[in-house]
Amino acid sequence: MSRRIFIDTKWDPKKNNNSKKHVCYDPDKDLFFEVDSLTELKDYDEIYLNSSLFPNMWQQLRDVISNGKSVYYFTRPWKWRDIRKRFREDLKTRTGKVSKTDEGDAFLLWKVYELSLIKNNTHRYFRLLTIVDVELRPLLMRENMFYNNLQRIRNASIVDVDVESDVEMQEKMLEDVRRDC
Repeated sequence: MSRRIFIDTKWDPKKNNNSKKHVCYDPDKDLFFEVDSLTELKDYDEIYLNSSLFPNMWQQLRDVISNGKSVYYFTRPWKWRDIRKRFREDLKTRTGKVSKTDEGDAFLLWKVYELSLIKNNTHRYFRLLTIVDVELRPLLMRENMFYNNLQRIRNASIVDVDVESDVEMQEKMLEDVRRDC
């Protein structure tokens, strides 16, 4: 039987000792715990993440998937308010609070999985990440960032700001990123 873990992911770009950790919920042990990296979850076969996939997680995801683990992410983040309302009593019983907490979000992720499993529609709520996703998505995110920056600089030229050298530099950077894709 495969072991599952449900995680409320965190991103703290400061990378200091007080940085936030990923909050995990193990439904088999009914236990909450924290980890710094997804690679620490060696005992689990299936990893379920909330919808937040942060830039500093791509290498961790690549390592976890390469080690044969299945990683899924929640595809309906706009539903959190409804989910919190639906499982209000379970959430209050388990965490003592109904408001948003890291432990509560990890627990709710499990409740969504459990309900979707009963209804046989886990595919509606969770999407499997593949090695192609973790290789390609960061490049596409970079390409989008450079493209948006280039558009911003071009718009500045409309109001007579001298940005000619910036436009050329941004166009070259965008071409380089697109070549890498």
